[in-house]
Amino acid sequence: MVTNISQEIRAEAAAWLARLRADDKSHADETAFRVWLAKDTRHATAFESVTEIWEATGAAWDEPITISRRPHRRALLAAAGSLAACGVIFAVWQQAAAGTYETGVGEQKHVVLPDGTQAFLDADTKLRAHFDNTTRAVALARGRCNFHLKENDARPFVVDAAADQVIARQCTFDIRRDGDAVCVILTQGAAEVSADGKTMHHLLAGDRFVGRTQGSRIDRPKLAPLLAWQTGQVVFDNETLAEAIREMNRYSVVKIAIADTNVAKLRISGVYRVGDNVAFAHSIASLLPVILEIEKDKVRLEPNPAQIKGA
Repeated sequence: MVTNISQEIRAEAAAWLARLRADDKSHADETAFRVWLAKDTRHATAFESVTEIWEATGAAWDEPITISRRPHRRALLAAAGSLAACGVIFAVWQQAAAGTYETGVGEQKHVVLPDGTQAFLDADTKLRAHFDNTTRAVALARGRCNFHLKENDARPFVVDAAADQVIARQCTFDIRRDGDAVCVILTQGAAEVSADGKTMHHLLAGDRFVGRTQGSRIDRPKLAPLLAWQTGQVVFDNETLAEAIREMNRYSVVKIAIADTNVAKLRISGVYRVGDNVAFAHSIASLLPVILEIEKDKVRLEPNPAQIKGA
């Protein structure tokens, strides 16, 4: 097994293997796969490695892996299970079977929904899916998810989040729900968003829909900071420390707490790796007038009297 390739690339390779082996693979899948291979020489190496393990565990068919073979979905699921048992990170990419998909604190997960749609769940996310002959419906209870819709499916793909509803067919979009607040970012294709069941918004690639109880709007922000979560990062642009910590706490069991309201109002900008709240807190202490009190599962940020007096 190749060991100098990141887990993210291995997960992508396993996902491509599953998609190309599926009985509903499309020409667009084949084209996208070739584009993915060409992006990085490590992609081909990772794909070969995952394929070898897949076939070595009894998942092989009569011919080597190609982009035209169409096994039955039952065989695909059995092979996927064998690959996961071998320790490959295929567990990160899994063929959806149940109707509920959920991630915990600090956990991200790729799943393939029953219709072939790829979904990437961020930390602390829960969604329920219902698919039948006429409907592809998903309810986002909380958190954030990126959907890459399967092409050539006549059924509309509908996502319900709070009082808003996304109606899409062939596109890629992010959707986040925090209570009644909803944010939809369309990165490819076109979609519609029904706000509160009243106003219909038409989204094109690059558009963002923001829905709240006090109203909704459409804008076109810089997408890179908003999509940084997909690479394990967060980007803060003059955010309050309270807002930044609320986001960072989604990714770590070690929570950061602020008791002082003045500290909570301090502002921060920068790019940070999620998952290590202690390191993040130390970074904050080097930039802002705060001191740390570190416990086993909590980091408290307190005002630094010495720095405040000297300011």
